[in-house]
Amino acid sequence: MCLNWCFLPRKLSVILVVVIVSPLFLASGVGFQLTGTMEYANYVHDSFDSQTGTRVIFVDKPFFPVYVSNGSIPVGQNLTITCPLQEGHNYHIYCYGAWVNVSAAAKTDYDIYVYNPQKTLESSHTEAAGFPEHLGTTTDDSLFRPKQSGNYSFVIKNDPRESKGSQQLTFMVIETLDTDRWYSLHVEGKGDDCLPKFHTCWAYEFVTNQSKVELYVKVPQTLDMYEARLYLMNDAKSPSINAYPLPWEPGLYGNVSGRVGGYNFENEGYRGVAYASCEYMGQPMFLNYTSAVTGAKLYQLAFIGEEGSGNIEFMLKSKFDNASMLPVKTPIKVCANDAANISYVSSGSSVLEEAQLVYSVDNWISNASLGMVVSNQTCYAMIPGQEAGTLVQFRIYAKDVLRNIMTVGGNYSVKNQPVLNLTLLEDSVMLGKNVTVVGTLIPHDNASVVSVHLATSNATQTVDCSVNSDGTFTVSLKPEGSGVWAVSAMSLETPTCWRSDSELLLLNVKEPPIYVKYSLYIISALIAISAVGGVVYFFKFRGT
Repeated sequence: MCLNWCFLPRKLSVILVVVIVSPLFLASGVGFQLTGTMEYANYVHDSFDSQTGTRVIFVDKPFFPVYVSNGSIPVGQNLTITCPLQEGHNYHIYCYGAWVNVSAAAKTDYDIYVYNPQKTLESSHTEAAGFPEHLGTTTDDSLFRPKQSGNYSFVIKNDPRESKGSQQLTFMVIETLDTDRWYSLHVEGKGDDCLPKFHTCWAYEFVTNQSKVELYVKVPQTLDMYEARLYLMNDAKSPSINAYPLPWEPGLYGNVSGRVGGYNFENEGYRGVAYASCEYMGQPMFLNYTSAVTGAKLYQLAFIGEEGSGNIEFMLKSKFDNASMLPVKTPIKVCANDAANISYVSSGSSVLEEAQLVYSVDNWISNASLGMVVSNQTCYAMIPGQEAGTLVQFRIYAKDVLRNIMTVGGNYSVKNQPVLNLTLLEDSVMLGKNVTVVGTLIPHDNASVVSVHLATSNATQTVDCSVNSDGTFTVSLKPEGSGVWAVSAMSLETPTCWRSDSELLLLNVKEPPIYVKYSLYIISALIAISAVGGVVYFFKFRGT
């Protein structure tokens, strides 16, 4: 059964009529498995301060609920609950139960005063009767963040001016974790007497709107963990303060309703909606859970040590980004025996934890692996140099701190870079004459071909020629006009050689002298003149 009500901001003027579960139901119909455990008995102490006449409950570890039964805080009297908190950590602190009633029928008015380790009043919370207090750092905050480490005291006062009852309450302090962030916790195994030590059991709370959550735990070689347990503590009917969910109250004491509740530290107790254990010292733990509950889901996470001691590192993952690896630097043109630099960056928001590059030079018949250098979201590696004609295929496997696994693949060719030299036997020729171009291409292979280009602003000539075994080649070209011609050559890419381009040479093609240029016409004219003269001479002498 769930408590079906919600907490309202102090300034809200609308009054809601709600149903409150009777404290008799909680006392008689709900068990108290957690409060009956040795762990609870060892670290939750009830005493009486004779000087102040106040009942004091010491909670040595901030994750135990304190059940205060009906009539335990008479009108006009106080109850003090003291708990150690750490500076800069976030704690969810709340006080609810049968006394909460935001209707006109409310009769119990509990006010709460918070004192820091120096016993100086830090804040006071004095909502009207039946309204739960907002125990964040400010009244608008859902969580409390201590300004210093030490024992904080929470004085619950049954206001004599406005209260007309002394109803049941549950007071809870528990540290709240952010998801998708790594934390560290010192854990101790049980003693030789099989009894838990102070750091054998520990617990936290966290909230997520995501349906899926995963827990990753790194366990040191000096420690064997008994279990990590995940408890779902709310459902759609559970209450909230400042839009922050509260657990189903009976579930805090080990009771289970469906899959909600059951919070406990007993070895044989209810293990929650998901749990994981170690088989040997240093074995990492992993668990995952997907909830059908919509909206914000409140979980409590419990750790139980088994043997040894050490600091575990753990992370609750709720972000499952489709992160990918994007190229920063990839090989484009790799020459024989040159190492290839490869770097990629994650598109996700988390830094990389590790990355490995696997490559093959024989189409994955065999492969080799390299550990990549990781810096923030970028990883880098250098593949050793390979022979010309090699196709190198590679894959990168990267993992970020949120345990997102990313893979990417690629390939590149390794070839020789030839040097192409070009020489003109003459740098100046007469128009109409051939020009001879000689050159060398080193190294080369059987598929090597050299294209020689002869070009001006309005004309181009190209001749392809094969390369001799010694790397030499010769080609003859005839410029089709006078002026300055550019002469160049280019060798095409082959299976073992990259493309190569020669330097640019200039060829001056000259107009021939006028007598040479028009020699044909002159000769033709002379022939014509001679012919005419011969005819004249013939007829002249014939007539005589």
